[in-house]
Amino acid sequence: MNRIGEMLSTQHGQLDRLLALTAAAARANEWAGYRARLGALREALLEHMLYEEEELFPALGSGGLGAAEIAGLLDQHARLRTMLDTLAAAAPQYDPEGCIAELEALAAFQREHHARESAACYPQSDRMSAPPPAPPPLSTATPPSPMDLRGLQPPEPIVRIFEALEKAPRTPLRAILPHEPVPLYGLLRERGFAYTGTPRADGGFEVLIEPA
Repeated sequence: MNRIGEMLSTQHGQLDRLLALTAAAARANEWAGYRARLGALREALLEHMLYEEEELFPALGSGGLGAAEIAGLLDQHARLRTMLDTLAAAAPQYDPEGCIAELEALAAFQREHHARESAACYPQSDRMSAPPPAPPPLSTATPPSPMDLRGLQPPEPIVRIFEALEKAPRTPLRAILPHEPVPLYGLLRERGFAYTGTPRADGGFEVLIEPA
C-alpha cells in the first residue's frame, strides 16, 4: 500500500475512534458531550469525503478505475451524509435507544465503506504513475473536558464561564452546573454564542457553549 492508502486507512481508524467516543457519550447519557463529539465526527468525516471526491476519485478515474465503481462510492458518501444529518437533527435525550441504534448503523456502514475503498481504490492508487496529493490531516480535536461549577455560589459560575470564553472565544466550552442556567442564555446570545444543554444522570445540568 502506498502513502495515500496508508494515510486514508489511518484516517478511517481516527473516524472509527471518534464514532466510538460519540457512542460512549450517548450510552452514558452525557448529551452535551455527545453533541460535541458528534460535531467533531461530522467535521472529520466530511473533510475525508471531500478529499476523496475532489482529489482521489478524479485521479483514480483517469487512472482506470471504472465509472460504475466511483459512482457506487459516491452513493455511499451520500448515504453517510444523510446518516450524519439525521443524527445532527435528532433530540437524542428523548430517544437514547434510537440514537444508539443510529450510531451503530453508522459504524457498520462506515466499516463497509472502508472495506470497499480498500479493495477498489488503494490497489489502483499503487499503480498510478502520478497519484493525487496526499489527504490533509483530519480535524479530530478531542471535545473539551467540562468545567464543573457545582458548589459555587452565584454569580461565580457565570463569572468563570465568561472568563473562560474571553480567553478562548473560538473554542467550545462545556460547563456543569447544579441546575439549568436560564439567566445565562440571554447573556450568551448577546455576546454571539450558541448553546445546548441537557440534564445529567447525576442531577446536574451540562451546557455546551460555542460561537454562533
